[in-house]
Amino acid sequence: IPQAMVESPLSNRTEFGLHNDALRYTWTAYNIFVLLSSLIGDTTILVASIKYRAFELHKFIVVIIQHIAVCDLMVSLVSVFPRVVSLVTNEWVFGDTLLYL
Repeated sequence: IPQAMVESPLSNRTEFGLHNDALRYTWTAYNIFVLLSSLIGDTTILVASIKYRAFELHKFIVVIIQHIAVCDLMVSLVSVFPRVVSLVTNEWVFGDTLLYL
């Protein structure tokens, strides 16, 4: 079997169970929606709570909301963004170091 026909054990086909392009496009659209809604929503929460002091809640509760928004942004940038790029390009482009993080 030629090397080009051997499927990598870490391809999108094995990682996500995607066996055709329609599933890959659907999964890509869903992850883009998750990424954009997370970026927009969490940024709005942080700007509203830090700059405009829009929340009339106890300071401790506001700090917890801010921490949740920051953690969600980190998950979006560290997990969802590489997944979107991987699905769009149909391969892992971030190298071996980020592959195992």
